[in-house]
Amino acid sequence: MLSYRHGFHAGNHADVMKHWVCVLTASYMVKKDKPFYYIDTHSGTGLYSLYDSIAKKTNESQGGIQTLWDEKIPAVFKEYMAIINQLNPGERLKNYPGSPWFVRHFLRPSDRAKLFELHPQDFQVLRKNFANDKIVSMEKVDGFVGLKALLPPPPKRAMVVIDPPYEQAKEYQMVVAAVEQALKRFPTGVYLVWYPLINRNDKQKMSETMARKLKNLKPKSFLDVRFWVSGDNEEQGMYGSGLAIMNPPWDLEQKLNEGLPYLVDKMGVSEHAGFSIEYVEN
Repeated sequence: MLSYRHGFHAGNHADVMKHWVCVLTASYMVKKDKPFYYIDTHSGTGLYSLYDSIAKKTNESQGGIQTLWDEKIPAVFKEYMAIINQLNPGERLKNYPGSPWFVRHFLRPSDRAKLFELHPQDFQVLRKNFANDKIVSMEKVDGFVGLKALLPPPPKRAMVVIDPPYEQAKEYQMVVAAVEQALKRFPTGVYLVWYPLINRNDKQKMSETMARKLKNLKPKSFLDVRFWVSGDNEEQGMYGSGLAIMNPPWDLEQKLNEGLPYLVDKMGVSEHAGFSIEYVEN
C-alpha cells in the first residue's frame, strides 16, 4: 500500500541534514572531469511547497530549514542555502527542494540522473518538475529493482541516494540487500542511505541493526553520521536521523564536523541534542 508522501515532512531537520550531505557529495563528484550517474531510488516529487495543505498539516519545516532562513550561516552550508535561495527570491521561504533538485543543480551536460518513484501522484508531479530536462529520466517502478538494472553505470562513476519511507519493517532488510548487491556489481559507487532515529524501541533497533549490517558489508570506506534534535527517551517521535555512506568523499568527515555543531545549536529542542560521526576504512 502506497501511503507515504514526503511532502508532509519537507524541510524538517532530517531533510536539512540529508540534503546538505547530498550537496557536499554532489559538489565533490563534479570536481573530476569524468561524468557520473546520479540515481535516486525514492525520489518523491523533487520539489515541495511549504505552503500547500500537505506541508502545512505538520509544519515540520519550522523546526528545520526555517531555523536557518535569513541567518548568517557557516561557509560549509553556502552551496546548500544558495540552491534554496534561488527558489525563494523574496523574503519568505515558500519552496523547498528534494534530493533530485539539489543534485540536479550540479549535473553537467555529460552527467545523467535516473529518478525512481512508485507513488502515482508523486510520480506525476516529479515528471512535471523535470519536464523536458534531457539530463534527467524518470520511471514509476520500485527503486530497488531499478537500481539493480542500472549497475554498473556506463561512466563507472555514480552517486546513489537510497531513502525509503521505512513504513514497513521489511524495508530495513530490503535496504541492506540492495546495497549488498549494489556493492558486488559496482563496489566503487558512492552510496548514501538515509534512516530515521525514532523513539520506539523496535524501530530504533531496526535502524541501528541496519546501519551495523551496512558497515559489515565492508565497502572500501564507510561513514555513519547521526544528528538528533532531542534525546532518545523524550516525546518527539522521530528525534533525529542518520546517513550510512559507502565510499564517502574524502573531505566529508571534516565538513560534517564543521557544520553539525551549528545544526545542533539552531535545531536542538533539548539539552540532549547532538551528533555522532563514525568513519571506517577497510
